[in-house]
Amino acid sequence: MSQSNHVALITGASRGLGLVVARVLAERGYALAINARGREALDQAAAALSPISPRIVSVAGDVTDAAVRLQLIDAARRLGGLDVLVNNASELGGVGPLMNFDVPRFGRLFPVNVGAPLVLTQLAVPLLAERRGLIVNVTSDAATAAYPGWGPYGATKAALELVTRTLAIELRDTGVSVLLVDPGDMRTRMHQEAFPSEDISDRPLPEVTIPFWNWLFDQDPETVRGQRFAAQQEDARWLQPA
Repeated sequence: MSQSNHVALITGASRGLGLVVARVLAERGYALAINARGREALDQAAAALSPISPRIVSVAGDVTDAAVRLQLIDAARRLGGLDVLVNNASELGGVGPLMNFDVPRFGRLFPVNVGAPLVLTQLAVPLLAERRGLIVNVTSDAATAAYPGWGPYGATKAALELVTRTLAIELRDTGVSVLLVDPGDMRTRMHQEAFPSEDISDRPLPEVTIPFWNWLFDQDPETVRGQRFAAQQEDARWLQPA
């Protein structure tokens, strides 16, 4: 279903899940503001999306950089506004026991996985409120289960989940909805980095989540406010208990 004049902003959009979400939105007629750290990969993504999206603006850079975030919001504004913000960019920070974790590394993980989505939300809400828009924060089952070696990453995603649920309540009067999506275990570069010596070819590609994204973007944002969804679950609504 084409939705002309709609605009989406997606971080971490040069590959993997972010690129899949960007493609789904492009096929639905959205103009896109896309971001990733690497310019070359981002340019390749933009080239792949340009035949199906009415307009694309790409902003390369780290989402922890205030200037990059402002450029992304400005890109959305130049595209005409903002309907959907997808905070997908995140960092694993290595896998290993908490007893061996270099705690100062939280100074990198929290700004990427929690701080940047929150600041982008703060910047984007005025635009989103004009269209009663939607914010999607990408989480992980590591936020809700204790996986050995995944403690630091899981801690940041758990924090993101609490921030998201709080925002869902606090932003109600603005008309902006916020929700969580756990995409599940997938064959991505980040997952391969977590298990560098293992064959992860048995994991599904991020495209497995396409039916969920098409379902989600058909919903009235108000009806999904504050909820948590599992994108690979095979039931009618993908809804997870809070």
